[in-house]
Amino acid sequence: MSESSPPNPSRLIAAVSLATIASVFPGLASGALAVQASADFDVSEGTYGWALGSFFIGAAVTSLPLGRLAQRLGPRRQLLIGLAATMAIQLTIALLVSSFGQMLAMLALAGVANSGVQSAVNLALTQASLPRLGLAIATKQAAMPGSAMIGGLAVPVVALTLGWRWSYVVGAAMAAAAITQVRSFVMPAISTPVTTTPEVRAVSAGQSPTPALYGATVVVFLFAFTSGAINAWTVSSGVDAGLSEGVAGVVISAAAGTGIAVRLLIGSRIDASHTPPFRAAALLYIVGIAGFALAAVRLPALHVAASILAFGGGWIWPVATNYAIVTANRRNAAAATGLTQTGVYVGVFSAPIVTGRIIDSAGYPTMWLVVASVGVIAAIGAVILSPQFPRPTLG
Repeated sequence: MSESSPPNPSRLIAAVSLATIASVFPGLASGALAVQASADFDVSEGTYGWALGSFFIGAAVTSLPLGRLAQRLGPRRQLLIGLAATMAIQLTIALLVSSFGQMLAMLALAGVANSGVQSAVNLALTQASLPRLGLAIATKQAAMPGSAMIGGLAVPVVALTLGWRWSYVVGAAMAAAAITQVRSFVMPAISTPVTTTPEVRAVSAGQSPTPALYGATVVVFLFAFTSGAINAWTVSSGVDAGLSEGVAGVVISAAAGTGIAVRLLIGSRIDASHTPPFRAAALLYIVGIAGFALAAVRLPALHVAASILAFGGGWIWPVATNYAIVTANRRNAAAATGLTQTGVYVGVFSAPIVTGRIIDSAGYPTMWLVVASVGVIAAIGAVILSPQFPRPTLG
């Protein structure tokens, strides 16, 4: 593709979706592989929660500065750098990591790479002036449960046959494939000057953001806390409830597949919807809260149903929240989402650590009830914040 030629929308979306899957896979796979990897490193499953946590603390610390960097480098260059780093890190995990401490360090670095990729993806989509931005965002966001689905399938297909480390070889191959797609279908960037709206100027210049963006950061932190819990513990909680390891891996894949379908459905309608995006997120999230609470019951069949509800309703919110934020900051999407993604990363970072301690001390039922309670607070917060992000007017 030449520098001056416009991007092919479907190929651009496919390229950035694959980049999203590849960059987040190291973190989400650590949750799906918790049973095998924690046994290999001789740590408890609760302690192993630091694996997913380290990935997202690396992302949280670097989200805002890498969002600003994407505005300067452009999305294509930052995507290529981040994906190359992701590939190298996963090969290191597969071939060289020999202790839990080394695993934490590698996953933290993978989180940094993921942070850069996510900001660059948001900027690439908004710079492309796509006719249906909502559907494009939903497709990209569907890549997140897509990565969880691949991680879940890696349990019976790879981890239980070749060993859990081979799952990261698969992840490195996905990163390599994403590099080729980004090189072909993401345009070299034109630098993006800072716009004059106060909230965008504040984020891009490193000044205090507006209260609306602060509020969005807090709400997505709460949402992300629950998402971090379901990604970290759905497999091991299923095993505790009576499912086999292989079946528990298939369950999280099926649940993530449900989440993908719902995200795409919401994305196909959000551009024409009259419901403010944060209110839409809260309404959909009620289904997820029911799933979190149901997971507290220690019955295999109910755990399957709870997992599908949790992923199908409780991990849909990023479509609506990201749509609200990027449409309000179209020319500075990387900088604006770099701030709000900090809330996401802190939420997903803290969830496996906090909930892991609850599991070790009180068990899975108590942990899921705590997650459901956090979910209720998140939904209320989204409704309160909703007037600050009204239905966007695009043009």
